[in-house]
Amino acid sequence: MSARRWFVLLLTALGSLAAGCSSPPPASLYGTGHQISAKEYADVLATWTRSDKVYGGLDTKMFITGTFHSSEFRRAFAVAFPEIYGHGGNITRRELVDLTENVEQFHNFFVAVYTSDRKWNDLAKPDSIWRVSLVGSEEVAVDAAEIVIVKLDANLRAVYPYVGRFDEGYLVRFPLTDAMHRLVLDGKSTSVTLRIASALGVAELRWALEPIVDSRSEAPLSAQ
Repeated sequence: MSARRWFVLLLTALGSLAAGCSSPPPASLYGTGHQISAKEYADVLATWTRSDKVYGGLDTKMFITGTFHSSEFRRAFAVAFPEIYGHGGNITRRELVDLTENVEQFHNFFVAVYTSDRKWNDLAKPDSIWRVSLVGSEEVAVDAAEIVIVKLDANLRAVYPYVGRFDEGYLVRFPLTDAMHRLVLDGKSTSVTLRIASALGVAELRWALEPIVDSRSEAPLSAQ
């Protein structure tokens, strides 16, 4: 299936959710548990992808779309893209399959960002105008531990077909706990929000989560 076809399926899935209810249904941090097939990739991508805009008057200052690298999304990637290669492909495999460089010790996201003024598209810079944070349902919040700019190529656009021509791509990592060692996410969490804020405005990507009430709820959640 082409990247363009996946993009159409993604928009259709998100549009259907918006038409049928005020927000997408809750997703499960632990996944559904069933065997995921390659043809389900577009649906899983839609489940773990959110978008938002920052406006200044009638002008769009920022458009951002992000995918949470949950365990379910990682499984879907593994079956849909068994042999991906190239610069963007290698980075994607490392983040989603190979899990090198302590990837599992963080909550990981891929985000594609467009800004009307290119100098604002600077999330990876130490002096960026944007503060990037992750907020759990219990208001436990952490700032990004690492933001890495990613060179966009055909492989990356196949995995994330929402990436636009004028976007910048970033991998964003957040610590599992805050300074008081409180978990940002666990099995009882009902939502998680990726927040990007500056004097220009605030964008929020929010995922509703289905809490799990069993012994796993008490155990620390490994990074997604």
